[in-house]
Formats: sequence, structure tokens, C-alpha cells
Amino acid sequence: MMLHVENPAWWLLTASLIPLVVHLVARAKPHRRKFSSITMLQELVKLQTRRARPKDWLLLLLRTLACACVAFAFLLPYWGNNAVESGSHTLIMVVDDTASMGAADGQHVRMNRACSVARAALNDLQPADRVNLISLAGYPSQLFDAPECGKPLVLRELARMQSKPFSSAGVQEALLAAARQLSELPEGRTGELLIVSDFQQHTMQKPMEKLMQDFPGLRVRCVTVSQTPVVENTVVESLTLSPSKPLPGQDVTVTVALRHFAAESSAQTGDIVLNVTLSAGDLRLSQPCSLPRNGQGSVSFALTAPQHQKQWILEARTEPDAFPEDNCRYAVAPIAAKLECLAIAPDRAQLGFMLRVLEKTPFLSTLQLPALPESAADFIVWLAPTAEDIPAIRARLAAGACVMVIPDSVRDTACAPLLTDSQATYAAERKIDGTYWKTEVAAKQDSVFALFEPSALRALGDAGVYCRLGGEFGQHFAPGCTVLLRYTDGVPAIVRRPVGKGALLVWNLPITDRDSRWGYSPLCLPVVAETLLKSRTDSEDGLAVEAGRDFLQYTVPGHADPTRIRLVNANGEELPTFIQQGGAAQVLRAENVACPGVYRWLCGDEELSAVAVNFPIEESELRAYTPEVGGEGVLTAERALDATTGSARVDLWPYLLGLALLFFISELLICRVPKMKRKTSQS
Repeated sequence: MMLHVENPAWWLLTASLIPLVVHLVARAKPHRRKFSSITMLQELVKLQTRRARPKDWLLLLLRTLACACVAFAFLLPYWGNNAVESGSHTLIMVVDDTASMGAADGQHVRMNRACSVARAALNDLQPADRVNLISLAGYPSQLFDAPECGKPLVLRELARMQSKPFSSAGVQEALLAAARQLSELPEGRTGELLIVSDFQQHTMQKPMEKLMQDFPGLRVRCVTVSQTPVVENTVVESLTLSPSKPLPGQDVTVTVALRHFAAESSAQTGDIVLNVTLSAGDLRLSQPCSLPRNGQGSVSFALTAPQHQKQWILEARTEPDAFPEDNCRYAVAPIAAKLECLAIAPDRAQLGFMLRVLEKTPFLSTLQLPALPESAADFIVWLAPTAEDIPAIRARLAAGACVMVIPDSVRDTACAPLLTDSQATYAAERKIDGTYWKTEVAAKQDSVFALFEPSALRALGDAGVYCRLGGEFGQHFAPGCTVLLRYTDGVPAIVRRPVGKGALLVWNLPITDRDSRWGYSPLCLPVVAETLLKSRTDSEDGLAVEAGRDFLQYTVPGHADPTRIRLVNANGEELPTFIQQGGAAQVLRAENVACPGVYRWLCGDEELSAVAVNFPIEESELRAYTPEVGGEGVLTAERALDATTGSARVDLWPYLLGLALLFFISELLICRVPKMKRKTSQS
């Protein structure tokens, strides 16, 4: 143990000479005056000098000591060990600030304990030692590009560090970056990697295994701040709408799914019952949800889509627990008066009555094109696709579109790969003897036929069909396929199969007047409309914004002024944005990564778009694990703090300032003592 200084600016100690300089400069020089006899005055001056000189020297000493204490305090002295040569050690601190660090573990928040451990490790360093701080949440960030002598900056960053409800996708990248910095140290310099985390199994296990595999000789010290291996937690796992893009006034089913995490060996048994509250505009609904331990449960709400809104914002919330960050989930459903439909055919006439039906459907905005464009659409009606079109169809299905395929009336090569996942061809059959095929409902309980009376469906089945796919069509379908309508001899007429986020429809009914009488039936339009509408109930549109990884952005319409568009959060606070360069369209992008919540793009008071950002569910399982590292292994926060207690430095500058204040007070007290009066004798 010995004395050290953190700021080696020794020239500051020259400030202690200030009182001496002032004393010498400010010495009084008496005026010379002529007297007849100065014998009495000389005796008086000698007496006063003898009395004042000790007091003046004491004041000078006190002032000099006070200035020296103040000057020495600026050197930041401290008392501590000097076991490692100053400037030869490098410490890379990786402090976990992912969402799980915000959990209340026992009586302490994990993030607070992590910052205490990091500060204690930082105080053990010498002034010239190098350090760097790396965080894990969202985009992994490091304070310096390379380790620097910047302890004050690291302390400032630790003081404002907190857990973030972000994705933890960059943990492995951050750990490898820290290891590379240590591996690039010059010869003669020692280095250590300090990882302070709760070591959540989902977040840290694979990155830690990768780190130890790639850098086997790395000196790693791990400190865990989790007090229990598993913290019981319940999360709102999902909030889904069916349909996801409702029409105004349409009935919508909102499903809220919950999930529970707990120790598998927990002594508690029985289901958990939580109250789930759904907010949709001014509407508030609540239902109890029962779910097993380490299991899942869900509740459903029946709502009606609003009539006069473009965006429908919903929020599901449950009772808070030890980790309240994940007890809320948001969804934004677009309310569109019309849904986009693309009719793909070389010529309008080839679509027959199907195009006429699509254009007269009230909720459809139909556009006929000879080929598939790159733009997305809610529905795609594709006439006679070939095997070469299968990749494009599957891509649109995966993106959430509802694709209706009308087979080639001569030789079809697309339906077999889409419905059976095999390569085959189906041949057409024709009636040339004056007879025709009749149809019947195969899935009577399907929502497609909920609006129709049985008598009406029987009348629809009497419509004559003279051409269809036959032979082996319908003998082998992949799991999940549903035959909605079939011919009386068992050949499927309308088949539906969910694929990706979308749905595939095979319309094995002719669309020309010469091959079918369907076009003359008054039920043709509602059957087509309901088949399209009810087949997309489980599809989802758009990509979710990942909290802490993605930036909110909005494509500005060509007629709009981007300077008038602003981004606000749920509290009405405006967030900074900028115009992203590149491309023909102007794109507004937020400057900071998105946190969970609902955000709105506004132009004046008009709402242009709303975006929901949700908490990353992978952060909800508060299950810790013990990484395999050499040396002392994994330390708890208490052991790590105890290990630094003996070598922790004691800062001396507060005591020096106290001494300086004491010296100044002593000077004031001495100056207030009145001078002793000289006693004169009477002769």
C-alpha cells in the first residue's frame, strides 16, 4: 500500500508559493520623515516588530499550507496497491445491458449490481492503465475504438447505463470484438476481459461457447449478478387479429397469447390465472386467462373494425410481475376500404366472367396485368400459371398474399407442385354429350359459407359445368388442404391450402360462358368474394420492427412535403428524423433505434401511418446458466466486490480540501485576535 496520484501535474504545487510572494510584495515601506530626535520612535518600532513577527509568520504558514492542500487535491492522490506497473495493464469490460438485466432479482435490480461491480473493477486500475467499455443491448457499442486511458469517461458512461428493452442479437459480435482487442495488445502489456452479466441462457450461452472456442488462451473473468437460476415470469407472447387487415365494420377476432416461465422443479403447482386487458381505441375489455406453469394460454376478444379510421391501434396488457417490461404488447391493423387485387392474364377477355366479378366486388380494387409486377397485393388471381411460375407464387404466399390459381383448361403443370409438393400434370375433362357436372358444398362448417342459406347453395350447385381438371386431381393433397366445393362425383372444385403467411386457392371451375353456367348465377359474386375474403383471415402483412435493431422509417408520397412530416411516440413527444438519401423516393428515418411502443407519422394533425414496436420475447425467459471459464470460474457480485475491497484505493482529495478549509478558518480566527496594547510607563 502506498500513495499514488492520478493526475501527475506536479507543477500545480507551485501554487503553494502564492502566499509567500504576496507576503514579500505587500510588505509595508514606511515613509521617511525628519524629526529632531527619533530615539523614542525607534524603541517603539522595535517593540511592535517583536510582537507582530510571530503572528505574521503563523499566518503565512497557514496560508501556504492551505494553498498546498488545494493544489495537491488537483493531483487526485489516492492510497492503494501498486502491484502492477502503471500503464502495463488493459481491461476490457463487457457490461450486459440487455432487457433481462432490468429484472428485480431478490432485493436488487441486476443492472445496478452490474454497475457497482464494474466501478469497483475500474477503481483497481492505475492512472495509466487502459480500459474500454462494451455494451450488448441492440447494436453492440464500445466506448472507444481501442482501449484508452479514459477512466473518467468510463465512469461517466457507467453512471448513465441502464438496461434497454432491445433485441440481444448482437451479443456474439460484441464478445468477439472485445476478444480481438485483447489479442491485438502489444508485447509486454497484460490484458483481461471482464464480463458482468446475468448470463441468461438464451442470450449468452452460445456466444460464450463461441468465444471460448475461438480464443482458448484468453484471460476471462466472469461475474454474475443473478441471485437465482430461474426467475418466474409471465409474458404477453402475441397479439393477433383475424383478419389482420380488416374492412370497415368487419367482425374481427383478437387473440392474446400468454406464456409462463418458471423453474421446472418448482414446488408450486396448479394453473396461473391472470387478467388480460385489451384496449382498442376508446374500448376496454378484460378477460381472465388460465395457463399452466411453463406453458401457454390464450384468450379471444370479438370486436368490430372501426368505420372511419385508417389505422386501428390495439394494446394487450396483463398484470405486472417481477419483470414488467414484457407485460404489454401492441398491434396496428390497417383499415382499408378496398383491398388490392391483381388479375394476371395475357388478355382481359381470357378471364371471362371472373374479371367482371372481381371488378364488381365492393371491397376490391382490381387491376388486370399481363404479368406479375414487383409490387405487393392482398389478392392475386392468376390464370393458367405454368411450372416456371411456381417460385413467384410461393414467394407471394410467403409474404402473406392470397393467391387464386385458375388451372389451364388443357394441361395444367402448376397445381400439383402447389397442392401436393410433387411434380405432376393434370389433364382437363370435357362434357360433349349435352350433360354437365354439378357441385356441392364439401366443408359446410367453413366460414366461407356462413352467409348462405342451404337452399341457396343447392341452387348454386345446379349450375352446369362442362370443363374441369379431372383424372388424378384431388386424389393426393398435402396436409392442411381443405376442399371447400366439390363435384358430385368427388373431384374437388375449390381447394384451399395455407402456405407461409398467405393462402392458396385452386379454382377448378371454368370462367368462360361456353364452359360453365356459373357466371349467370346471382350467387357467383358473393361466393367468389367470400372465398377470397375468408381465405385470408390468418394471413399477416408486413415485417415486424425489431426493438433496438431497426430504425423507424416512412416513404414520403410524391405530393407530400417531407419537412412537414414528424414522428411522435405514445406520449406525443416528437422524435428526431432525417431524410435518407438514395433512391427515387424520399424516405424519412428516425435517428435512434426503436424502443417498444406505438409511433405515429403525422403531417400536421393528420395521421399518415402508425407502427407498433414490441418487446423481444426471447428476453423473457429469465433462466441463467454457468459458463465454463478457467481461473476462478464465475464469481458472484458479492465475491467480486469483496475481492476488490482490499486493493481498492482511498481517494485523498476530499481530505485535502477539508484540511485547506480548516487552515483558512484558523487564519480568520487568528486575524480576529486584537493586538496587545503596549503598556507605557509614567516617568
